[in-house]
Amino acid sequence: MKTCVALLALVASTVGFARADEIEFTTLPQPIQSIVIRETHIPSASYVTRVVRQQGGIYAVTVRQSDDATKVVYVNDAGTIVQAPGSTVTTTTTTTEPQEEQVITYEQMQQNLPRYQLVEKKGNKEIYLDRQTGQKVKVKRED
Repeated sequence: MKTCVALLALVASTVGFARADEIEFTTLPQPIQSIVIRETHIPSASYVTRVVRQQGGIYAVTVRQSDDATKVVYVNDAGTIVQAPGSTVTTTTTTTEPQEEQVITYEQMQQNLPRYQLVEKKGNKEIYLDRQTGQKVKVKRED
């Protein structure tokens, strides 16, 4: 009986440690909450199922989509959507066909600057990360 109680106490304490890095969505700063709700198009914070703070001040926010699928959004302390860190453990796997790199004009990119982040620049060739889709975008300059 004592062994059973000790084993139960050990399991309970391990569960507490495993969830130590999880936090409540409502405790996040308002700009982070707002960007997650806006970018994932969820109706309310009740659709957030998990929030984990990772190294470097990145929050991995898991939201429930309308079709019972989940989506993980990564947000930094400044409230900006960022790419998933390389050391992230993913709980769901999605297989997609490789997409052709999108090409936009310089004017299109300038009209929505917060959406794009410069990734690579060589001469007049520029590649940006589209923060909304997570895809790389080539910028076509018309000189």
